[in-house]
Amino acid sequence: MAALLVPASASALSFKVVNESGEPDSQVYVDIAANGAFEVPGWTNDEAKALNKIPGGEVTIEKLVSGRVYISYGAPVHEGVPFNSPTRFDWAEMTVTPAPEDVANLTAVDQFAIGMRLSTFNGSGEEIEAVGSANSDTVFNALQQIPGGPESTIRSEGKIVRVLSPLHSTAYPLLGDYVRSLAGQTITLHTAFFSTPFVTSEYSGTFQADGSIALHGTTNPFGSAPETIELEGARLIDDIYTGDETPNTVEGTIRRDLLAGFSTGLWGGRYGNDALGFCSDAIVNGQGSYCPHGFNRPAFGEARAALSPFPTCEQYAAVINQFSDVYGNPYSDASKKVAVALDQSQVKTLQLTIQPDSGNAMPSVGGNPNCGAGLPVPSGSSSNAGGGSTATRAATTAALPKANFKLSAKAEVRVKKGRLAVGTISCAGACGKVETSVTHGKAVLARGRASVGKSKVQPALKLTAAGRHSLAGGKPVRAVLTVKVTQPGAAPTTKTASIRLLP
Repeated sequence: MAALLVPASASALSFKVVNESGEPDSQVYVDIAANGAFEVPGWTNDEAKALNKIPGGEVTIEKLVSGRVYISYGAPVHEGVPFNSPTRFDWAEMTVTPAPEDVANLTAVDQFAIGMRLSTFNGSGEEIEAVGSANSDTVFNALQQIPGGPESTIRSEGKIVRVLSPLHSTAYPLLGDYVRSLAGQTITLHTAFFSTPFVTSEYSGTFQADGSIALHGTTNPFGSAPETIELEGARLIDDIYTGDETPNTVEGTIRRDLLAGFSTGLWGGRYGNDALGFCSDAIVNGQGSYCPHGFNRPAFGEARAALSPFPTCEQYAAVINQFSDVYGNPYSDASKKVAVALDQSQVKTLQLTIQPDSGNAMPSVGGNPNCGAGLPVPSGSSSNAGGGSTATRAATTAALPKANFKLSAKAEVRVKKGRLAVGTISCAGACGKVETSVTHGKAVLARGRASVGKSKVQPALKLTAAGRHSLAGGKPVRAVLTVKVTQPGAAPTTKTASIRLLP
């Protein structure tokens, strides 16, 4: 442990964990892991230690690329820990190279479990900036009030240990009705891609009845993205939650801003359908027109003129936005500040504070989640989210015919770039809502879902962290494919098939 006390060099960052959780330091575990370079004196990659074994709770980080710091209660966790684990855990993300562009952030993209705060300090001990969340009980309670929240809640010994995000739970309603409600409407995107060279773009398109859209436009400098970008409706609807197809390119930024506008309830809302109206500080000059700090006007519920018969924003992300400065979906940084800078010419210490479950922590007041359909879920009815009692819903379901579909699954499925094409689903009529998962024991290896107006679909599943971990050894994995289809006017029907995953 002596290595932990080595004084930080000019290029090293001091990282400190402050425990205000109420849990004893001996029951709070810290795991430091990285997918890239790892230089943390006294530690090996993905090693966990009890906080009381870390002198002063302080560690020197010389290099940590694509790094995570996991915090857990009662037992250590490691990279790839499954989200159905009974151990309560959460994490911070950071990259320390060191370079002026280095940043750190908290995230609820996968789950929310522990309220935390990240703060940076200069050499004199003065705080520079901070991001964080409200106390966990505040966030837990708010997530119980939205459709899908109670069903996405994981408990251990009767206590909430986490609430899963739409990336890991299919209980949240898709935004297909919202997307399709814009049929015939034209939108305009103005994006900025901060690179060398700096690139701006302007693209417009009109939505079709199924939510598809072809964006046409140009970039400055010219040719930085295709002149036409086509997005298929069902895939667009699914990508709102996952943030897929948004690589760090000019085209990826255009796609990201389109999805972010739906996630935050901006399209078709009180600001109109020109994205330049989504910010209060738009720049218009010879380079182009763009929002320099993202979509900073009040979003989610505040962006809607009135409630619609269907959800018009991502309510999980809205709750996270309301009670935190952390990522609530893959593109939260398009609408607010969610990271602290780690420019080590100024920042000497990064501090992670673990907050108590109850209290008055309220670092941010953002958009509210009042952009759904119907009444909020009553407090205390966590097992009956979505309206009505279990008995009532069961009776309603029993009165409906079952979905009629055929599953033709592949015996062997090769994973390509984190995705799986598992076969074909053929329905009698429109398939409607299709939810798919691949499991091995209790571990969920891949998930997928789509809202489909066609009678045939070839679902594409996305590998989870548990799936990546299972296939990391390079060996095939036997698994079970589960498909649930909910056709319009029909009760959900589930079918399974045995498959073999090939890395």
